[in-house]
Amino acid sequence: MTTDQIKEEVQLSLTVAKGSFYKKPEFGHRFKELAREVAPEKTRSRAETYAAEALQWMIDYKHLKSVVSTATYIDSDKLQVHVECTAYNGDVIEFTRFVEVRQWP
Repeated sequence: MTTDQIKEEVQLSLTVAKGSFYKKPEFGHRFKELAREVAPEKTRSRAETYAAEALQWMIDYKHLKSVVSTATYIDSDKLQVHVECTAYNGDVIEFTRFVEVRQWP
């Protein structure tokens, strides 16, 4: 598998909501669940967890060696989620997306 193909898989996994694909209901992310979180730090932490979960299948299938995710508040209702993945060939793949979350006072 080429690095470009892996990049596409990372992007797809982090932009498609879990349950969107009929034949693969386990595929995708759970970011929409963050709208119900009640504590800002817990929301940020869960965003990191959800990003890693969305890419776990790529580790299981040996497309990636590792995934490190970080989330940072950009505004009171928006997180920037960044992932840094290492492929088996040593290439580093990065992807960033914004996630809408519950607004804090």
